[in-house]
Amino acid sequence: MKGKIDASFQTEQRDMFASGIVAEIGVNAYAVWSAIKYHADFQTGEAWPGMRRLGELVGLSKSAVDRAVDALEAAKLLRVVKSSNKRRGQTYVARERMAVRIGSRVLCTIVIDYVPAKMRGTLDKIEKALEGKAGSEAFADVEIIPGEGFLWDATENVLRGRIEAREVPPSDEDDHFRKIGEAILNRRKPLIEK
Repeated sequence: MKGKIDASFQTEQRDMFASGIVAEIGVNAYAVWSAIKYHADFQTGEAWPGMRRLGELVGLSKSAVDRAVDALEAAKLLRVVKSSNKRRGQTYVARERMAVRIGSRVLCTIVIDYVPAKMRGTLDKIEKALEGKAGSEAFADVEIIPGEGFLWDATENVLRGRIEAREVPPSDEDDHFRKIGEAILNRRKPLIEK
């Protein structure tokens, strides 16, 4: 049984809308998140636009931007790094959230820092690990939010929980054997009653 994530280039839009997180945080927070990503340093992901600059970009007041930043932090879509440099203020690191699903069931949500230079490689490693083609080191720099009915065991880096068999979609292999079974049943001769 393998989990799946949507690791395509436009992950954030599909998964954030599909999961309902945009509706949860609101359009103001989504706009501020997008503006912070716009300012992200390619190598580090760090962004340091001021509240006024963010407000100018998305058409919000400083207090509305402040509320949006709080909503983003609560939703784990933003890390705020307090700076010792008073001239610079806060440094932001936008984060991506991707649901790991089996069928329609969300096992957990993976949260990773948005670092443009590393994004594709990080997503590839996570995808391979979920497919069983790579080790768990792919999860070293991610945060795991367990889905309903699951727990993350940080000591063993394992997601623990149960999923009912009816919730697991058939694999390609299962479908292959089902088709063979149907073909055999369709070829049998009906019993003749006397």
